Amino acid sequence: MCNSTVQTLNESQVPAGCKKDFQVTINSTGSEAQEGDEVTLTCVHNLPNVTLMFGWMKQLDELLKGKNKSQLVLEKLMTDKEGQYSCFVNSSCGNYESLPHSVTVSSSGVMVLIVCGVSALALVLIMGITMKYKLKRDNAKHRERMRQREQDQQSAGPAPFTPRES
Repeated sequence: MCNSTVQTLNESQVPAGCKKDFQVTINSTGSEAQEGDEVTLTCVHNLPNVTLMFGWMKQLDELLKGKNKSQLVLEKLMTDKEGQYSCFVNSSCGNYESLPHSVTVSSSGVMVLIVCGVSALALVLIMGITMKYKLKRDNAKHRERMRQREQDQQSAGPAPFTPRES
């Protein structure tokens, strides 16, 4: 059906039946993932066994330029990897592109932020209570020392008066 000697075809050169019969789709290990997970996208086609060139796009930006890989592995997902992915196959039968495949990444950052905030608040409260207790204890010791000094001065009586020698 397709001649492998033809290098590139435009729409008018591809037989009408050929274009309708071939499809390119994406199989995925998951469309919804948590941050840090891995998702593998596989470009699946029903083109005949001819010379094929695979490519990947994310929202109109080409990924893995010149790599010719039928699989795209998204490792350690973060929210910046979220978006619409599509694959394309260039062959002697024509150029075919899959429908966009949506990958969404759920962020656990809010939970981390809440845990950190609560931990910081608890630490500040514990330090405040500890300082208040320490200040109370130090003030009580200071008052006790002052009272002891007063008692020592009262029990000693007035200093003896001794005349000066001239």
